[in-house]
Amino acid sequence: MGKIEKTGGYAADCYLHEGPGIHLMEANKYQEFLSRQRREVLGRCGKVNPEDIEAYSESGGFMALENAVTAMIPEKVVEEIKRAELRDRSPKSRHTGLDWETYRRVQHLPHYVVSTRLGGSSEAWMERTLLESDPFALIEGMAITAYALGGVGKGIIYMPAAYKPLAFRRMTRAINAAQARRYLGRNILGAPFGFDIEIREAAGEDSLPREHNPFICGECSRALFDLEGTAKYENFKNVEVWPKPFYVNNVETYANIPLILTKGADWFASLGTKNGTGTKIFALTGKTSHPCLVEAPIGSTVADLMKMADGEGQGVEGELKAFQMGGPNGGIFPGRFQTTPIDFDSLANIGWKMDSGYVVLMDEKVCIVEMARYSLTQLGSEACDRCQPCGKAFKNLMSILNRLVKGLGESGDLEALEVFANRIQSQARCDFGRAAVDTVLTSLRYFRGEFESHLKQTCPAHFCKDMVPAADRPLKLAA
Repeated sequence: MGKIEKTGGYAADCYLHEGPGIHLMEANKYQEFLSRQRREVLGRCGKVNPEDIEAYSESGGFMALENAVTAMIPEKVVEEIKRAELRDRSPKSRHTGLDWETYRRVQHLPHYVVSTRLGGSSEAWMERTLLESDPFALIEGMAITAYALGGVGKGIIYMPAAYKPLAFRRMTRAINAAQARRYLGRNILGAPFGFDIEIREAAGEDSLPREHNPFICGECSRALFDLEGTAKYENFKNVEVWPKPFYVNNVETYANIPLILTKGADWFASLGTKNGTGTKIFALTGKTSHPCLVEAPIGSTVADLMKMADGEGQGVEGELKAFQMGGPNGGIFPGRFQTTPIDFDSLANIGWKMDSGYVVLMDEKVCIVEMARYSLTQLGSEACDRCQPCGKAFKNLMSILNRLVKGLGESGDLEALEVFANRIQSQARCDFGRAAVDTVLTSLRYFRGEFESHLKQTCPAHFCKDMVPAADRPLKLAA
């Protein structure tokens, strides 16, 4: 049986990017894997050549854009997105149509439509897969958005340097092909509407000092200031670029828009739940033999996602102890919540929200305290330290967690963790800071007993091997 090749083709682009433990799938298993999902946004990925505009058009591509600019007034497009009840595929989960309506009421309409990550580095798998495997969908979604907002003339795709070369190459070729076919440029499809897109490269994580890295875990104001070329670090609610208004969203949200205009708002609203329509792309990783991307209706459960991944729902070896939703800045929840619907209302009931779709599975061998420490360490490399909560309080959190995993915890440490985490969440100046402590707060809420065990120099998961016996602890000098 032949295998799906990753090099030189496109068939396996939608499975997963190369990484540790990633294996190619036999063709028959690959088809079974696809059949277990509800692939709408990922519908073309792996089936249609992402560099062939003819193939995209033959699969229904650009029908939505053509219908919008030739047969619909912008207000009608906005109304259709509102009726579909599409919500941004980002941690903020705003109602996209209502956002559009608000922007249209602004005296100075947006001059730029921007695509960038809104869910931080954990969003990268989903975003990169769409950029590499279905670049025309992003172009079409951004063009429709620009038309709906009142004729925005300029679009920017802001991508980190790590996406080179494939995502950059395919997006560049797609933009050029769309311009040649009059899906971009002046008088699109003969209509009095023009729109162009350019790609801007974000600085890589290692190319600039931390305090100057513009791509701080998806904090979009930093990205916009980088586009403008200004050295600003504050988070503003109303940011202007050059200095003109902008509309910013992520790749997955834009990719949903052509689907709605092609298949109809009623069709889209029939997927998912009443308060969460459509589908969502999820990335499964962690203690699983089947790390992958899956697309499922909103309202699916973690148990459903595991079954989509391996066909059996085993997910992990042994019991599912916990899962983290949202990547390093995501909440950690007990395995018993694997049957909780992943929608806006159900997640709110357990103290969480719709996030990037990044799901980390954990078995009994994973230490929750170490997981919280590791997540915070990952985020610490992206914090700018420009405000006190993310500076001093963040360092205090790390100090306590480092002590706990070594068995050097002290009385009052757990209470201090909560104080520092709540301080950051309430006082941080940007979305990154406010979300960075979610891992600590949720793990303390649901796994407090495991933290208490570490105070007693016991790791229930038998993971923390560096615990210092009490007899070997350094003596504290009297003040």
